[in-house]
Amino acid sequence: MMIRSLLRRQLASTCTRSLHQIIQRDTHLPIPTNDVFIITPDVAPVLECLDFKELQTELQKRGSGGVVRGTFVINGVGAGNKKMNKVRGVTAFSEKIQERTILAVCESASHEVALSTGATLCLDPVDIGKISDGEVNIDEFESVVCTSACLKALSGVARILKAKMPHPRKGTVHATIGNAIRASLLNVEWEMTESRNHPDFFNIEVPLFKADFPVTTMKDHVKIMFDDIHKYRPAKMESETFVTRVELNLEEGDPIHLDIREYEAAYTKQTEVAALKRQYSREETRELRAKAKDKQGYLDKEREKIANFLENRWETVMKD
Repeated sequence: MMIRSLLRRQLASTCTRSLHQIIQRDTHLPIPTNDVFIITPDVAPVLECLDFKELQTELQKRGSGGVVRGTFVINGVGAGNKKMNKVRGVTAFSEKIQERTILAVCESASHEVALSTGATLCLDPVDIGKISDGEVNIDEFESVVCTSACLKALSGVARILKAKMPHPRKGTVHATIGNAIRASLLNVEWEMTESRNHPDFFNIEVPLFKADFPVTTMKDHVKIMFDDIHKYRPAKMESETFVTRVELNLEEGDPIHLDIREYEAAYTKQTEVAALKRQYSREETRELRAKAKDKQGYLDKEREKIANFLENRWETVMKD
């Protein structure tokens, strides 16, 4: 039964890929927004990819000051035609991308700090009952944060909070309420979703940066997202082809495709360095490092060897 299932899946994948090729070749349809349509290079259209300076010029030309959403297209099939599992994560960006409504649970002495940092409403641990009574509507808040000391008080309303329940992994629980609010404003949760057009790919959609951000911040946010996605890359998958495409979308206008060659090259270099390191044992690595430190001593020894060789050679010539 397992063999039949695998054969059916492989046949369906082959047929789907062939169908995509026929449609692409005969009708010249563009690649659909936010997704992979085809990966065969001989029939896929050439996408115009912009670097960050060109991207900034294009955003200024469009006159948009809103949030730019990024779609990272992930190759989900590695060695042995094995598909990776879908994952979800939390990425901490360097700049705030959008405003959020935040409910802060902390002691009354910290309410002023919480409100000045960015909280929408503060709630004392003794007033948690207002959530279960409906006096405080959780649906009005995008995020709930608390201090470590107040986390236990929220356990009684965990079923009401559901996905908004504070958790250290999300960065919504900190020793101080100010740090919890700042983390909530900078952190973005994401998850892989199945590609609508190809069974071998996943999509990750996140708010990436504002259209009026400087180029350095745009680069920083894309690199942070690349690094976080690669943390979940299976070991047998090639790093340079794991993220196949990055597409940027605004509220209006056509999507923009980002040039990601510098990131692919960076991960390729990291892979080569890691492979080179694996060729040596720990003891051999230490020995090489010791030799590198004693460079002058190594050169002196080599000079001595050359001098001895020339002297012996000269004596042999004179005897002859």
